[in-house]
Amino acid sequence: MNVGAILLLILSLVIWLALVILHARKGPRPEIRPIPAFQRLSVEAGYAAESGGALHIALGDGGLYGSDSVLSLAALQVLSALADKAAAYKSPPTVTVGDPTLLPLAQDIIRRAYERNGLLDFYDPDAVRFVAPSSLGYAAGAGHTVASERITANVIAGAVGAEASLIADAGQRRAIPQTVAVADGRALGALYPVTDSIAFGEEVYAAGAQMTGARRYLFGLLAQDILRAVLVLSIIVSAVLAFLTGW
Repeated sequence: MNVGAILLLILSLVIWLALVILHARKGPRPEIRPIPAFQRLSVEAGYAAESGGALHIALGDGGLYGSDSVLSLAALQVLSALADKAAAYKSPPTVTVGDPTLLPLAQDIIRRAYERNGLLDFYDPDAVRFVAPSSLGYAAGAGHTVASERITANVIAGAVGAEASLIADAGQRRAIPQTVAVADGRALGALYPVTDSIAFGEEVYAAGAQMTGARRYLFGLLAQDILRAVLVLSIIVSAVLAFLTGW
């Protein structure tokens, strides 16, 4: 193990311990840069609930295994942040998934939201739907949901590719607000002409912190930023040490 790796390990441990201590205390919450897409989404969710329509949330066709697992968990954070507001208005969101592993988790998130609001009798597990196991089939099915049901706002979050344009096109035809949170460049290229309310790349993983303000999400986001800085610093230190020893 070289010196740079040792420094990274030590610094990461120190930062982890510091964050644990900060999280345990009731001190001030860290400030984070606002992301406009998530700010607008909270407003649109409230409008959808008040109007009596449904908010459609497409969680993509990624699952809890493989390379899309972290992105799918970030999409579930978006659902969790919106579920309480929808439950309070007795207007459950219509959720579509393209991987069966997301189905029970999404159902549980909505059920817990209704339970917290004392409205468990109004919970409908059919509000979460498994559409199709293929990317194209999922996008076509989710787009049909937007086009044929009383949807007043459309959210696309998670693992999707260029085929997500089928979902967004259905929303555009109905002239409803649309918010996108994706990490795939192909999806960004397909969805950019449809809406300017976009969170892309690393911004997607800030959904929980941006929309709920919960301490666990805020400190998690802070930890990511700090560890990223530590990683960059360790690379620089390793390069300098390698240059000096090689010289």
